[in-house]
Amino acid sequence: MTQPGFSGTFTKEFETLLRWRRDVRHFRRDPVPAGVLDGLLATACLAPSVGLSEPWRFVRVDDPARRHAVREDFARCNAEALAARDGSDAGDYARLKLAGLDDAPHHVAVFSDNDPAQGRGLGRGTMPQTTTWSTVMAIHTFWLAATAAGVGV
Repeated sequence: MTQPGFSGTFTKEFETLLRWRRDVRHFRRDPVPAGVLDGLLATACLAPSVGLSEPWRFVRVDDPARRHAVREDFARCNAEALAARDGSDAGDYARLKLAGLDDAPHHVAVFSDNDPAQGRGLGRGTMPQTTTWSTVMAIHTFWLAATAAGVGV
């Protein structure tokens, strides 16, 4: 496969995308248009992975009871983290994070398979954490694709 040439315009727009990407703390409640979320997840799967292991596992959490359970677990873990945090902004920070779990129309849980059959273990013998970092790359790719599509993450 021949490497494509990228124009100066593309390069500048890509840099703008990298600079523009931000966490979203205030979400609209209306769902992302049909097919957009699936397209973003498909794009995320184009991320590089060591040994082509593709260890990421994306799970849509649509069921209200499961979303509530995720929120409760997050609230418990967040309370523990806040107890160790210094600063007067801790409560505001926690409310913003929890608001996202309440308001975002979609939840996607991301897991990393530490020993996927795919990739036959290439690279994991000496650096087992490569699956985790490969999953981080998939999340980053999802984030950039969502930003380009005007979808907050």
